[in-house]
Amino acid sequence: MKFSIITVSLNSGSKLLETVENILKQTCRDFEIIIKDGGSTDGSLSKVKDLNSPFVKIYEEPDSGIYDAMNRAVKYASGEYVLFLNAGDKFYSGDVLERIALMDLPDKGTIVYGDTYFVAWDSLSKAPPVITGSVCYRNIPCHQAIFYSRDTLLERGFDTSYRIRADFEHFAYSFFEAHRKFIYAGFPICLYEGNGVSESKANKRLDKEEYKRAVRTNIPMGKRFVYRATLILTLHRLRGALARNPKTAQFYQKIKGKFYG
Repeated sequence: MKFSIITVSLNSGSKLLETVENILKQTCRDFEIIIKDGGSTDGSLSKVKDLNSPFVKIYEEPDSGIYDAMNRAVKYASGEYVLFLNAGDKFYSGDVLERIALMDLPDKGTIVYGDTYFVAWDSLSKAPPVITGSVCYRNIPCHQAIFYSRDTLLERGFDTSYRIRADFEHFAYSFFEAHRKFIYAGFPICLYEGNGVSESKANKRLDKEEYKRAVRTNIPMGKRFVYRATLILTLHRLRGALARNPKTAQFYQKIKGKFYG
């Protein structure tokens, strides 16, 4: 099984090189690194080129944003499975690809996901062992922890009308409309740096608006009502605050992990 690890970048500074060097440490060597650069002028791309690595493929072309860049990059990928790591994000350990390859996954119609270590909150977030409609509604796994079989992205890529929530919308579509097969890896996939585009104060409102639009588009009204009621009854706002507070995140994630177990 071959993997395509995609990083889209635009003036990412030293973080781009950090991510590439981390990927190159994987024990499984059947992979390629696709860098889709939108026209960096900060010298970040030249540092990656200096590595002269046969695993790295660089494509420089303009794009209309992060999700357009991701869609374009998929067309260059040759691996059966695709993972997106943003500049600054890393694999949790050196054997992630090796462990995924040992799962003997089908080539098509499948999405594999795992756990995420949130660096900003110093905590490991366990993903739900089974994807349900309720899971899709409340919070999908971090996209840096999701392996897509390449056909799922070629058949229907990310909706570029979304600036922040296209990965959520695609996941919801894959579950409710396309009925993809979801498989839980059962171990940590990535180190997520945090403080991404959707987490900035300026984009909080847009994030909520796009989330609501994606939910209305993909989830039937009756199910939305049930899922919303469930969130309220299970104190989702309080749980979210605990998960994002460095002082309480580790304790909360341990409790959540036991619950999933």
